[in-house]
Amino acid sequence: MKNNTFLKIAVLSVFFVQMGVGTITPAIASIAAAFPDVPFTSLLLVSTLAVLMSVPATLISGRLAGGVVKYKTLLIIGMILFIGGGMAPYFMTTSSFTAILIVRAIFGIGLGIVTPLGAALIIAFFDGEVRAQMMGLSGVVGNVGGILFQLLGGFAATISWEYAFLVHGLGIITLVIILFLPEPAKAPVQAVGEAKPKLPGAVFAFAGLIFFLMVLIYPMLVNMSSIIAAGGMGTAGDAALVLTMFTVGGMLGGLIFAKVFGIFKSNTMPLGVALIAVAMVSIGLGNSIAFMYIGTTVAGVGLGFIMPSIFMNLGAAVHPSQMPTASGIVMASMNVGGFCSAYFFALLAGVMGVDMMVNIKFPFYVSMITVAAIAIVLLFIKPKQQSAAQPE
Repeated sequence: MKNNTFLKIAVLSVFFVQMGVGTITPAIASIAAAFPDVPFTSLLLVSTLAVLMSVPATLISGRLAGGVVKYKTLLIIGMILFIGGGMAPYFMTTSSFTAILIVRAIFGIGLGIVTPLGAALIIAFFDGEVRAQMMGLSGVVGNVGGILFQLLGGFAATISWEYAFLVHGLGIITLVIILFLPEPAKAPVQAVGEAKPKLPGAVFAFAGLIFFLMVLIYPMLVNMSSIIAAGGMGTAGDAALVLTMFTVGGMLGGLIFAKVFGIFKSNTMPLGVALIAVAMVSIGLGNSIAFMYIGTTVAGVGLGFIMPSIFMNLGAAVHPSQMPTASGIVMASMNVGGFCSAYFFALLAGVMGVDMMVNIKFPFYVSMITVAAIAIVLLFIKPKQQSAAQPE
């Protein structure tokens, strides 16, 4: 196990950019004004296309990392695409909207390449309590980066829409740091004639879990402003503050994860899922903005427990050489789950004859029951441990 301070900083810097896709969210209205002939649904591709393109890139990066291609090489390529594709629209104010979408796709590919590597590096470099601490801190750094990218993006957009894209230049910090990141020792491989280890079913179980949880959680992120407005609880500014508490909750969950994991062990994940259920109850049944604040904060803490728990369990369940692939599958599933959420609830509401324009909290009624059931089931499911030796 390696335990020097710079190594920790270098690995955590990878997580700093992982929420960079939200940088231009505050600039959507300004971008719409700059391209009045583009339909709003098409305009949203400036954000969602990057997420979609990150999914295959995440899967491919996880497959290549540490074996076919070195971690550092992938990180450098990913960060160059992240920075270049992210900042490019600033220099394209006279270009077509299609051209901007092309560079946003490049940005998404870069983000996807980087996404699965952070957790894999933690598993490769650290073990024991330090690994748990690093998993928790990864969530803190990711949320801090997300807040910084989004706040600066919003501030820059008040100058002009294209300035928001310059904020992606913060990725240069990560790029410079990873230039000095040591390459982890190659994971032990199978002996000659020994069958290549297959990915255990736990990988796909965790991927399915985070996919479904994101389907159930995402209405909180996209519907909050509508819920607050419909309930006469506040303004768009209040909705922004409420959603900020989701990030703050995630930071808090990450900070205390190592201690919580030390106490609850394999039950940390069910605890996190139970907190999500409590959050859905608070938002679904609450009729004041205080309940909205409680709900988003508790949901953030819950997710701050769930994600590190998944990666801790993956590190114990898979062969060390499989960790990048496993991480890529889980992160891709997370992104796809968020994308599919609106379609899932639209289909379910149609089948049940529910008008979600009238019953705007319908997704939360479904989520509070379903997530609580998932938490109970997880109490009785314990992932298998991988007996293979961990890398030094």
